[in-house]
Amino acid sequence: MNDEVRTNAFPSHPQRHVVPAVVCSILLATACGRFEAVRPGAVRIPTLLRGEPSVQVSKLDNGLTVLIRESHANPIVTLDVWVNAGSMNEPPEINGVSHFLEHMMFKGTKRRPVGKVDLEIESVGGETNAGTSKDFTHYYVTVASDYVTTGLDVLSDVIMNSTLDPQEMERERQVILEEYRRKQDSPFSLAYDLICETAYRSGPYRQSVLGTTESISNLTRAQMTDYYQRYYTPDNMVLVAVGDVKSEEILPQIQRYFGRYRRTARPFDTLNLQTRWAASTSRVIEKDLRDTYAVLAFPAPGIERTRDTVIMDVILTILGEGRSSRLYQRLREKERLVSGISAGYGTSKKPGLFVVVATLEARNLDAMRASVLAEIRRVRDQRVGGRELAKARKIIINEYAFANETTNGQSDTLGLYYTLSGSETYERAYLREIARVTAADVRRVARDYLDPDKAVMVTLRPTGGDKAGGP
Repeated sequence: MNDEVRTNAFPSHPQRHVVPAVVCSILLATACGRFEAVRPGAVRIPTLLRGEPSVQVSKLDNGLTVLIRESHANPIVTLDVWVNAGSMNEPPEINGVSHFLEHMMFKGTKRRPVGKVDLEIESVGGETNAGTSKDFTHYYVTVASDYVTTGLDVLSDVIMNSTLDPQEMERERQVILEEYRRKQDSPFSLAYDLICETAYRSGPYRQSVLGTTESISNLTRAQMTDYYQRYYTPDNMVLVAVGDVKSEEILPQIQRYFGRYRRTARPFDTLNLQTRWAASTSRVIEKDLRDTYAVLAFPAPGIERTRDTVIMDVILTILGEGRSSRLYQRLREKERLVSGISAGYGTSKKPGLFVVVATLEARNLDAMRASVLAEIRRVRDQRVGGRELAKARKIIINEYAFANETTNGQSDTLGLYYTLSGSETYERAYLREIARVTAADVRRVARDYLDPDKAVMVTLRPTGGDKAGGP
């Protein structure tokens, strides 16, 4: 699911496009065409998904969008506020403010002193959490449905009235700086930042979600408060409620707690949101490591190319999902070039990246790159077989089911895709779109995006190691 800070920087299949509940044909206009009805017999949507409850979409007078999905299997409800702002909305001098602010939001409000927010939710057996990505920030509480008003009271207070206490800010600054230092020692997390920095010449996704040492150290409370007031506004947020609730009962409660929130979004007008790709290049960084880590990146579609994002998920599954994938079978099992290999593709608003990630010995770098590019060319130039395509579609459908077993999982899915696309129809139509992906679709999208001549590679290599594979 995007490069959310609370998750692995190179998300596995469920996090990259683990998508949404679909049980009926929904038309969705896109830059590439429309979502259409699935052909009879293409792929069977599991019974549990055909029975998925619908989503009620409402908008309060203050502009807050509300998504409600009733799910009465367990007496639990998740309340999840999605803010349409992440690191892509940050000027370079305050890079990291979205994530820093996420740390601060549970650190006290006008009504609740430091420590009271978490304590109040935990006292009714609930939990709180949050996450930040390049595209969004979100905050959720999960409570027993008997305590839904407690959840609404606390969450609305956090979102509307956080005090951004100066002393707490200095404590959290040290926590985040330590998080930054740990990231430098985490090969895949560091490699993700480096591949974004290298693959994008400019644009919204070039800078890190976490920020830099300088931007974290120099961020002032006034700058954070300004950012908070600019983006944490009802017209720039979505509230998702999933669980053991009745729509007609919870909507007035949401109005009671969130309806008095009055503020209008004021985005920065100096942001560079136009993606420009870098030329094909290789970058090698030496670090104190035992293994070599390599990442190859290719351009990939953003959600405005709706149909292409769905097809790219199928390509991802064919190339890099699990031990039966093409890359694993060739590079790990047959050629023994790597100790591990996978692929990733994160759903995003703007054009993103398709990445191949490998762990190997430095002496195998050139051979690894050649084999990966050979597999990329094969999916571009040769028709995918019917059995392999059916397997990929089945994997995606099953992983969707697993990821949406809980109210948290469903709120993640609903909130993510509404925030990215601006509509619930993407989420509702996704699985039926997976079911109608054809071999011709796979070949077209692979040719449109996965160009070997545009590949960018970043390598983290042991200091003083074998120099094979260098630039």
